[in-house]
Amino acid sequence: MKDEFAGVEILRVLLPVRPEARGIVGCDAREVAFVRIADGLHAGFGECAPLAGLHRDSLDECIEAIERWSDGEVEFDAMPPCAAFAASCAVETAEGFGTRSAGPVAVAGFFAGGADEFDGAAVQALGGARSVKLKIGRADEHAERALIARVLDALPSARLRLDGNRRLSESECVARVHGFDAERFEYLEDPLVDPSRLAALSARTGIAIALDETVVDASPAAAALRDELSRQDCVTAWVLRLSALGPLARVRALAHEAEVRGAHAVLSTAYESSYCLRVAAHLAASIPNARCAHGLGTAWVLAEDACAPARASGGFLACEPLPAPFAEAWG
Repeated sequence: MKDEFAGVEILRVLLPVRPEARGIVGCDAREVAFVRIADGLHAGFGECAPLAGLHRDSLDECIEAIERWSDGEVEFDAMPPCAAFAASCAVETAEGFGTRSAGPVAVAGFFAGGADEFDGAAVQALGGARSVKLKIGRADEHAERALIARVLDALPSARLRLDGNRRLSESECVARVHGFDAERFEYLEDPLVDPSRLAALSARTGIAIALDETVVDASPAAAALRDELSRQDCVTAWVLRLSALGPLARVRALAHEAEVRGAHAVLSTAYESSYCLRVAAHLAASIPNARCAHGLGTAWVLAEDACAPARASGGFLACEPLPAPFAEAWG
């Protein structure tokens, strides 16, 4: 379905999720709205794909906000973050962002299954990734330790990022990594139900911390915790999940804030299409403290895509000029 209003077009599509990824994505298909703006020589595009559990607003609510924005009724700061992200992408790409090639960006591998599913094909799919992300806190301790051991053994050159999505207690998280070589872990990504214990967790495990939900949280309490953790010198990265943060200007501001606190900026998406992954790669190439592997290795989760799948090769994703998503659908 395509709607037009005030010079802005919206294309609403359904992107099926591969069966093996449905458990981790949380749905059978991603409902997405692509925004198009024509401005001079360039057409700009943005992707709005709210995900239950991450975004509070529905796609209908986001589309309504984009309509109001296009009519001049609201600014980015009054829009749902997912809608503001899409609209700002459309504006910046219409102004020329992403029209030139940039250097390739490092991409972390991502494996969403359990130890029994980590076979030769999974190892091959991870390619030459030097960083590999695993989800923890979704299965019991024994199963997750078995997965960690198997990945460490199969990928001797890789370091692991363990993402707990605030599901674990401090003792549960410690138990999952106890006895493994701490040097094989790049970081623990916001794994605790009680994030005030992150510094203590780092001290007990010898593993650095990455902030994710603690960055998305805009409350004064979360800001105070970020300040305290920077003083504890235990945070190595801020994971910037783009569509949960809002317009690109806010992402850049948070990346700078992370840099001031001595942390890398790791850009991440929310199982959006390869168009969004390619936008994120261009953004990463433009941020000074983003010279690390980014969470952009998720093109495989979709059975259908908006453009050529953004698959990494040898641990890197090429930054070619941005394509038009669903190019054949726009008049």
